[in-house]
Amino acid sequence: MYIQKTYSMASNTHPDEKMYSQETMKGLAHSVSITSVADYNNAQFAPAKNVAPKSPFEDHYINLCSASAGAKTLFATDDWFATADNLLKDSPPNFDEEAFCEQGKVMDGWETRRRREAGHDWCLIHLSNRAQIYAVEIDTAHFTGNHVPNLSIDVCDISDQDLSSLVQKLPHAFERLLHGGIQGSGSTPVEVQQAVEACTSVEWQPLLPTVSLSPGYEPSRMHYFNLNETKTGSLIRLSYFPDGGVARLKLWGVSLDDDYIKTSKKPQYMPIQTGEVCTVVKHSSTDMPPSRLEYEYEELSSLDLGGVGVSCSNKHYGEPWRLLQKTLGKDMGDGWETARHPNRPSILIKDPKTQLIDSPLMDWAILKFGQVATNGVARVILDTKHFRGNYPESVMLEGCYCPVDNDVDGVEWFSLVARTRMSPDSEHVFERKQDQLLNATHPVTHVRLSTYPDGGVSRVRVYG
Repeated sequence: MYIQKTYSMASNTHPDEKMYSQETMKGLAHSVSITSVADYNNAQFAPAKNVAPKSPFEDHYINLCSASAGAKTLFATDDWFATADNLLKDSPPNFDEEAFCEQGKVMDGWETRRRREAGHDWCLIHLSNRAQIYAVEIDTAHFTGNHVPNLSIDVCDISDQDLSSLVQKLPHAFERLLHGGIQGSGSTPVEVQQAVEACTSVEWQPLLPTVSLSPGYEPSRMHYFNLNETKTGSLIRLSYFPDGGVARLKLWGVSLDDDYIKTSKKPQYMPIQTGEVCTVVKHSSTDMPPSRLEYEYEELSSLDLGGVGVSCSNKHYGEPWRLLQKTLGKDMGDGWETARHPNRPSILIKDPKTQLIDSPLMDWAILKFGQVATNGVARVILDTKHFRGNYPESVMLEGCYCPVDNDVDGVEWFSLVARTRMSPDSEHVFERKQDQLLNATHPVTHVRLSTYPDGGVSRVRVYG
């Protein structure tokens, strides 16, 4: 149940084979090489490049056999010439014709020994995600006289509990998960039988029936299979018939883990919640946070009214003017974030009175209003949208009155928001009418935001 698109040779029969009669061939019982010395000038036997062509599937699906995304081999019958882990590499297969090791030629893929025991070689791969699988891609690059002639793939939709139980039964699986496969090693017949019996405890379905593979020359290396019948799963069994090498394996599909992660992930820790100090509204809880609702006073700090990011102590990840945008932050890069203080304490200690980190380290940004808050400040919103792991421990907001210019060096600053604990990805609303602001009737032209000890804020909104 698949459509195969593959670059392959026109025929697997070499012209020299016609020289022998059927009786002669039967008597000699010799295999005829797919290539001869004369063939190397033929374009169809051009050596594979150390560059892989772009996959026809990558713009539509994710590669579930990507090691960088979390795919892992759990078991392999044989890792003698090259380990099964190589199948999952994200880099193109590499070949150095002069590279040899104790096992023989160095190959970048999964290559097993010439099999001398009953059975065939196979491995188990846990995919990066539980997914719906739509296509298979196999690259035999550089495996020319040693490629796998035939291959199949089975898939299993396995629960976490059943996977843990299976791994416990697989010989050396925990060691493999910790250290990877070991080149030059192989499972004994007893260990292979143990793995076979372990695999009978779960239900397998055919994903890719047995297919023939072409050798790893440049014109014939890539094999693409569109699956007419998609399958769901997170564990596959890749079978070589009987042995040999494949450079890379890619399974293309759509992850089904997103819904699981959303429902299984623990709620974000909120150090401060709505109370006497301020109102805290998580962005994940609403599409209409307070800053999106109508309010009786203008947002005097906004860029739309002429607000300016005057200066700051550090702008490693963003500039202070971004704090004054009317829009909600689109991502963590759309705000003001400082670098981590290199001399921050090795162990953080809380002040027993304030329950805030006992450290003088802080960063600051000075912002000028587009219009003067002549009658003081009515509301302040400090927004940490998207800052879930980089939000400040606490912030303080001060104001000053400097109507002449931006030279605020000699002005007197006064508190508007005392140093207050922050929560991630939330709007923190301080209202004058609820006595949550200090010096709320003082005229203000500039504010100074101080973050302790460092971190990022998405927006500062001051209304008046």
